[in-house]
Amino acid sequence: MTLRPNLIRHLFLGAVASSLSLFAQSPIGSLISGESRTGITVEGAGARALGMGGAFIAVADDATAATFNPAGLAQLLKPEFSVVGQGLQRRVSYQDFETSTQGRQLAVGDSLIGHTHFDPLLISAMVPLRVAGRNLAIQLSAQRAYTMGEGDSRSVLETPLASGGATQPVRIDQSIQQSGQIDVYSLAVAYECSQRILLGVTYNQWRGRWDLDTSSVQSSDGAASSLRFRQGNGLDGQNFNLGLLWRWPTWTLGLVHGTAFRADYSFDTRIETNAPVTVPLNSSVSGTGLHWPDFTGLGLAFRPTDQWLVTGDIQHTAWSQARFLSSDRNLNGLNFFDLTRNGYGQDATVVRLGAEKVWLTSGGLLIPMRFGVSREPQPLVDPLTGEQRVMLGLTLGSGCKWGPYSLDLAYRYAWARRRASQFLAVDEILAGTNTSSVGVERTVEQRLEMTLIMQLERKPVDRVLRHLFVGD
Repeated sequence: MTLRPNLIRHLFLGAVASSLSLFAQSPIGSLISGESRTGITVEGAGARALGMGGAFIAVADDATAATFNPAGLAQLLKPEFSVVGQGLQRRVSYQDFETSTQGRQLAVGDSLIGHTHFDPLLISAMVPLRVAGRNLAIQLSAQRAYTMGEGDSRSVLETPLASGGATQPVRIDQSIQQSGQIDVYSLAVAYECSQRILLGVTYNQWRGRWDLDTSSVQSSDGAASSLRFRQGNGLDGQNFNLGLLWRWPTWTLGLVHGTAFRADYSFDTRIETNAPVTVPLNSSVSGTGLHWPDFTGLGLAFRPTDQWLVTGDIQHTAWSQARFLSSDRNLNGLNFFDLTRNGYGQDATVVRLGAEKVWLTSGGLLIPMRFGVSREPQPLVDPLTGEQRVMLGLTLGSGCKWGPYSLDLAYRYAWARRRASQFLAVDEILAGTNTSSVGVERTVEQRLEMTLIMQLERKPVDRVLRHLFVGD
């Protein structure tokens, strides 16, 4: 499962306002800033799946299967080793924003932020065994669930919309740097109960560490206000993914459920500013709980011929139930995304569709062509405009398989447009007000994913396992 964060939508400032109003007890810090949390999507790792729009719950027939549906591992008859890597580029533009505050109407200059990074996503090793005449598969894997290594900066200018007033233009310089990750270490087991029914379960150990450093400087007529926000975060938790595959000659039905879990969450916050404030700025909280919600996915795959595969997934995640569990009454029950008890966090239902056609050359080389589409709503609805970010995606993929080696490549282009708000002015943030700029937010994301899979001969592996666990 991958939760893909963005980074800097409202930047960090909306979160700081919430932190101050809660006497700096908010563990979100800048991560609530639209980008680190609102871009979350539950998704597996693998270029073949991505090439088909991410619709892989009812397919799950390679070494990346456990991240989509652990039951699929029972389809594998030889030991497999896989490595998945990703390059991601994201660009967010803010256009036609206006700020209304203290009787003033200010035009906000257009701005563009973005980042590019490359990350390992998955490494896994799977071994099949024969138990009671049926296939039993065991897999160990490590997955980079959330990549936090992102950062950017921008400068915007607020100018009066009407001439003749006394208001001076305001320049705002903002930057954000984030480093770290949340990894998932998994043990998966799948069993072929019958020719039609496959069952699987994955035990997941979640471990995350990330640091955030953000700053904002607001200057006008020779005066400047500055605000710097730094936060260290830690997360630890465990959960299970349960999977089912029900196979017919040309149809396969897949079902996967990720259980909700309580994670241990800790944070340390430091805020520095040259503006007057009346609340504590620094805090350190450990032992806070985080209720992470469950998700359920349903997939259907149809193989009309040996060359063609058509597949579709629908997956629902109860993001509105992502809440903090704490003895501190100010923090307990707050939604993970918007820091409110009756706020704007929304459940999300993701739809993915895809297809694959395979050609076999005379030299025994298998060459696939894949394409897909997806619709992925994000968890947070903007509190002022009421609009939710919905990413629409188009994917293409190909690769080759020759003997025991498979190489898959996939490219995804995704975009979203909505009216959104963002916090800008330092003085208003420190005052705990909700004044925001409102305009058009456009997001474009390009992703390139590569998977290398190597199959091993089964007999040598069986001999090694027998030597280790049974003896000669």
